[in-house]
Amino acid sequence: MKKIVVCGSGTAGLITAIYLRNVFPKFDIVVVSSEKIGIIGVGEGSTEHWRQFCEQSGMNKLEMVNRCDATHKYGIYYENWTKHTPRYFHSISLEPIAINGYYGNYSYALENSMLLTNVTSHHLHDNMVVDGSIEEIHNHTNQFHFDTFKLNNYLTDIASSRGVMFIEGEILSVSQNTETGWVESINLNDNRTITDTDFIVDATGFSRAIMGKVLPDDEFISYRKYLPCDRSAVFPTPRQEDGQIRPYTRARAMPSGWMFEIPTQSRRGNGYIYSSDFCSDEQAVKEIKEIHGEDIEPRIIKWKSGYYKTQVFKNVACTGLASSFIEPLEATSISTSIIQARMISSLIPTFNPDSVAMVKQYDKRFKALMDNALSMIALHYISDRTDSEMWASQQSAEIPEPLAELLELWKERTPHHFDIPKFHEGGYELFSSAHFWHVAQGQGVLNREAATAELNAYCSRIEMQKSFSDLAASRMTVKVVPHASIFKK
Repeated sequence: MKKIVVCGSGTAGLITAIYLRNVFPKFDIVVVSSEKIGIIGVGEGSTEHWRQFCEQSGMNKLEMVNRCDATHKYGIYYENWTKHTPRYFHSISLEPIAINGYYGNYSYALENSMLLTNVTSHHLHDNMVVDGSIEEIHNHTNQFHFDTFKLNNYLTDIASSRGVMFIEGEILSVSQNTETGWVESINLNDNRTITDTDFIVDATGFSRAIMGKVLPDDEFISYRKYLPCDRSAVFPTPRQEDGQIRPYTRARAMPSGWMFEIPTQSRRGNGYIYSSDFCSDEQAVKEIKEIHGEDIEPRIIKWKSGYYKTQVFKNVACTGLASSFIEPLEATSISTSIIQARMISSLIPTFNPDSVAMVKQYDKRFKALMDNALSMIALHYISDRTDSEMWASQQSAEIPEPLAELLELWKERTPHHFDIPKFHEGGYELFSSAHFWHVAQGQGVLNREAATAELNAYCSRIEMQKSFSDLAASRMTVKVVPHASIFKK
């Protein structure tokens, strides 16, 4: 290997380029970028995988926060997704406490109808975060909200400063070796050609400018039968008038989908994610204006949930929107790109035209990753709401097999930490058992009687009660400050 070409300079492409630059210091890393291709998004959120990327790439968090207009994200606040629990947080802030191998604190919370984050993160409701020095305060969270455009500029600067080469141009075609099928060159506009391409990463978004040219047929695995939404109406709004900044993402259920709100330091990014089966674009805009005012002019984006079965073809791998997309309910986009960068880097050192087992294993791992993400997103639509056509239709919607198995399992017992398989020591899955627990509790699909039976059998109720009391007491002594006060003015 001598030259790796990343096609596309959106978030996925830049994450990949920076990651590959760090792990392969002797290779040439080239990014093909086109100014004519815009960036989708008015705001973006990350998951805990962002901390892994920051540490691996040596990113300075204070600089990142200032450059990207970033704010802290301590979870997602779900509003009106069910009738029985109209408000709940998905915020992983409590480690499971094991008694004889049994994680009883989750069962104790379920038995007592306590939402875990009401105990561990009560200050989030008041837009407060844990105080600290300027050096450490941004290490209290491993998730952030970003201004998408400023994040792109920041990542571009990091890549450039570390020797990544940028080439401006539009990809018109590719030239493949007649014997191996490997892509040997990329043909750009103005009769320019990028030659000696050893490995290529397609990060060109929905256009799939490389994979769309080399794959023999379309192999898109659709999630349409599992997830109802296929449209986005996105728009920015100013900061809150009172100057406060929420340290979480809002996800408000709507008649035909849901609406997100992502706070950055200077504005809020918003979007209505809805189903075209039950809501026209005009109706979606109407609902937005009823909430946010008549001066809002959203941008409509159409998309398909799913992924491409072939993730690596010859010497081309895809990432980001070029490989997969699930509605942005749990901020899967950035984290998926980070995991894909790790997976791609594991291919490259010994990759050659005869590599078959590695490619097979790569696709297998990626399918597992997507099964994990699909199960989490589909879990949010297991709801007791029937007050609109879309929500009523979810009562009979098909459930992904991995999620269906979990739901049947949780009828008989509470979730256990080993219900969600891990595929690597660092974790190639997006969501662990703790993530599923928080959402499952909020959506009301857990068996409270099973929690009581387990607490009785393991004789762990007293210990769990004490641990919760100690936790609540310790949380009361934590110094907190307004979220808006921790950013550079």
